Amino acid sequence: MPSVEVRPRISLKNILFPTDFSERSAIALPYAAAIARHYGARIYLAHVVISEEGVSAPAAVAPPSSRTIAQQEMAILDRCDLLNDLQYEALVEEGELWDVLSRLIKDRGIDFIVLGTSGGEGFRKLFLGSLADEIMREASCPVLAVGPEVPSRAQLQGDMSHILYAADFQPWSELALTYAVSLAEENHAQLTLVHAVDPNKTPPADRGSERFLSDLQQMLPADASLAPLPEFVAEIGSPVEVILKVAAERGCDLIVMGARDIGYGRPSPPMAWVRLHQILCAARCPVLTVHG
Repeated sequence: MPSVEVRPRISLKNILFPTDFSERSAIALPYAAAIARHYGARIYLAHVVISEEGVSAPAAVAPPSSRTIAQQEMAILDRCDLLNDLQYEALVEEGELWDVLSRLIKDRGIDFIVLGTSGGEGFRKLFLGSLADEIMREASCPVLAVGPEVPSRAQLQGDMSHILYAADFQPWSELALTYAVSLAEENHAQLTLVHAVDPNKTPPADRGSERFLSDLQQMLPADASLAPLPEFVAEIGSPVEVILKVAAERGCDLIVMGARDIGYGRPSPPMAWVRLHQILCAARCPVLTVHG
């Protein structure tokens, strides 16, 4: 039976790919290229030469050697075969990381970000050694983060055969489901909706899986066109353990999660962000976070 063309539920036009030219960024690039091909989007390859403390130039310009090296590295990336037949622009900017990226997001109409993360200690050493957490919190558009445990997929052709959506039944997660369904439709992928029944928050009498399975089924849009049919999973356990377990057992290619708009710089991150980073640092597939 021939495949049925499905109208995309989301539209992506401009993808931002911040890079530090590291191996981890190289592993993330195929995902940016694959998504750009699926949606006919333009990619902006961006490297930010971080302003050094103590530089007294009017615009806090970084040393010429750093700028020159960055331009040389970008020239190499500019010749990458993964970018063949894609619309893209290579940018080397100077300044504070988020200041520069937020300007690019606004000026270029960015509606999707793909970045590589290297893990490390704490929440401020995920990307470029420092600020992936700020990007994920501050960016209003979805962010696809390729974490430290995601293996290299240099031959990635854009196929996503199994997508996991982490459902917490919160209002800010509804938009994330739209992306999960759209990507599953576009890739004719298996979609698994998962809910972790937290024993610390759910009374024993309310932990029956049938109730949560019914709630998961009702989340899907009535006009969703998914083949194969979606799978629904409700398991008792911490959200981090359940999501990682189900994703590993099914060999998922992508985890999609909703993120509450809380803003960057809160004195103590809400537990939802702690869980997000625990999942990101341990998952064997990329994690897409979508702000509600």
